[in-house]
Formats: sequence, structure tokens, C-alpha cells
Amino acid sequence: MKKIEIVLNDKLNIKELKKLIGFVSEDILIYQIRGKVLSIEVHDDADCIEIEKTIVSLANNYVSNAYIEEEKYRNEVKIPSFFCDFKSIHYFDEGMISLSAQSKFLYSYFDRVIDKFIERGFHTEECRVITKVYPVLLPMKVYKKTGYLKRTPQYAFFCCSLCENLSVLNKIDKMNENEYRDIINNPQYALSPSACFHVYEELKGKTLDKNTIVTFTQSVFRNEGRFNFAEFGRMRDYHVREIVFIGNSEFVNKSRNKVIDFTKKLVEDLGLNAKIITASDPFILPRMQKLKKMQIKESSKYELRMAYTEEEDMSVASFNIHGTAFTYPFDIKIKNLEETVTGCVGYGLERLVLAFLSQYGENVSNWPEDLQKEYEKIL
Repeated sequence: MKKIEIVLNDKLNIKELKKLIGFVSEDILIYQIRGKVLSIEVHDDADCIEIEKTIVSLANNYVSNAYIEEEKYRNEVKIPSFFCDFKSIHYFDEGMISLSAQSKFLYSYFDRVIDKFIERGFHTEECRVITKVYPVLLPMKVYKKTGYLKRTPQYAFFCCSLCENLSVLNKIDKMNENEYRDIINNPQYALSPSACFHVYEELKGKTLDKNTIVTFTQSVFRNEGRFNFAEFGRMRDYHVREIVFIGNSEFVNKSRNKVIDFTKKLVEDLGLNAKIITASDPFILPRMQKLKKMQIKESSKYELRMAYTEEEDMSVASFNIHGTAFTYPFDIKIKNLEETVTGCVGYGLERLVLAFLSQYGENVSNWPEDLQKEYEKIL
């Protein structure tokens, strides 16, 4: 192994840099940050000059200019002690968990509460609400059309089928994992990194009668980077309760604000330590940094963040305004409306569960009284 040491800028956002290091090169084996010195160990045949140049460029071009989050809301709750070890959660691998008992109850509870809010809060003469079930696989042509591969390609998980060849099928069980790439076809499908993409493909080329909300629970998949999955709550595979707004700008903005107000009440009713901040998507490509600045300037993205230790919190929901980013390429319109736009809200259900358990633990007798009563109904 070879070693690289880089002295970091005093203004560098270390937290942001950590998210990016793994995407610089697969030759990076391990890294460590001590003070302002970044130490990296790489393969013997790695291009150390190019790796160092790329990391310095990342820091100088945009990581060091990372925005300062603006807090829009905070529910300050004193947590006596945080919990971190849960019997009702099983880890299959980094970023892959299963839920049972208390954690499964909480997953269903949050999904049900959100569903009831949508049912009661949005059914009006001016708005149609549609509840859907979508497949997991997303056609590659749809993925590309969303622009996501251009903006945040690092998340991508592609799905490849085996070559339709009996000689290949007959020997695959004897092959090692390094040989698989030689017997698979080019990907025709992907695992969607965002819950809302199937909505736009289904509505492609359609003109809707009125403002519309589409809601569902969807599996999403994200490659967060091999060095990042050790972070608590970081997922490869999780479920999102999604709410998509389609209509004019006033409708979409009011709908997002209505969901934010509901979220604040839910947080307060459950006594959770949480905040809502301005945010941006993780654009790691330098050419995409203008979009990060635009999101912050226009407040087009908010995040609900919940504490899981005294110093750390995690994003458990996002509230987004898209403009015409999806209605234009997918040709989605509302009748008699000059410009149709979209927005969406996504709640990460497993992350909500993890954050709640971090603050309350698995002992149901310590939970809020109303939640205890709900849990007792299933016993």
C-alpha cells in the first residue's frame, strides 16, 4: 500500500468531505482525518498524484464553500440518555436491516399516521388524491429521463440479467464473484434512488383534470459510498412514504407547507428532539454545484432531522419543490393551467424508527402515553 497525506483547508466542511472520499477512486482503501491532516492508504498501483489532485479540487471548489444550514424550526427536547443497541432490529449487512416487535410496530404506525393525514387533509373538490402501489424496478430510459444520473450518479444501483446461454447458466454456481461481470447483460433496469420517479412515467403525456396528489410507500436504493454505511441510519435499501404534488405553484407550495405543519405537530405530540432546516441534494460532481446553491437560495428543499446522540442527528424526511424539472421532460399537464409543476415529501420510515428508538428506546413503558395505547392494541 501507498500513503497520501493532505493538509486540509481550515474552512473545510469535514463532514461533507467524508461523504465524498469513497467516490474519488476505488484505489482508496482506508482514510483517517486527524486535525486538519487527511491520511489515505491506496493500492500500490494507484495514481497518487491524480487522487490527491482530485481531493484538493473537491475541497477548494465546493466542499469548503458548503452552505451553513438555516434552521426553520426546532423542537428542543432534553433527552436523558440516547439508546443505540436494539433487539428488534437485525443488521444483515451495512445499510440493510430488518424490523420486528417494537421497531416493526413503529414502522407501521408512522406509515399509518401519514396515510390518515393525507386522507383527511387533502381530499377536496379542487384536488384529487390517488393511492398507488409501484414496482421496485425502474426502466433505464425512465431513470435517464429524470436527470438523476446527470445530477447525482453516485447513488445508482443497476440491475443486470444473466446472458441467456445454457453454457453460462450451467457453470455459474462454480464461478467466483470476480467472474460475474463477464456473463451479465447491460442493465435494462435500475433500483430507483427516489420514490417518486414511477409517478412521472405513469403520467407521461397526460393532461390531468385538476391538482393531484399521488401517495404510496416505496422501496428506494442508494449507494451512499462504501465508507459511509458505518454511519448510524445510513441505508442502502429502505422504504419511503411518499407524497407527490402535481399542480400550479400555489397548490404545490401550500401543500408542502401543510405537510410541514403536520410534521411539526407529529414531532411535538411525540416529544421528539428534531429540527427542520434548509438543505440541498448531495451533488458530488463539481459541475453540479450551481444546483446546490440554487436549492439553498430558493429554499426548494427542507429536511426534518432528528437527534440520535447529543451531538449528531439524521435526516428522516425531506420536503421538496421541483418546478418543471419533471413535468417538462415527461409532458405532464393540468387542464387550463399554463405551467404545471411538482413537489414531493418523503419520509424515510426505517430512519424514523431508528431516530425514535434512539430517543426513547425499546421499553414501551417509556414511550408517549398515546403511543403506548396504540402498541397495546396489537398485543
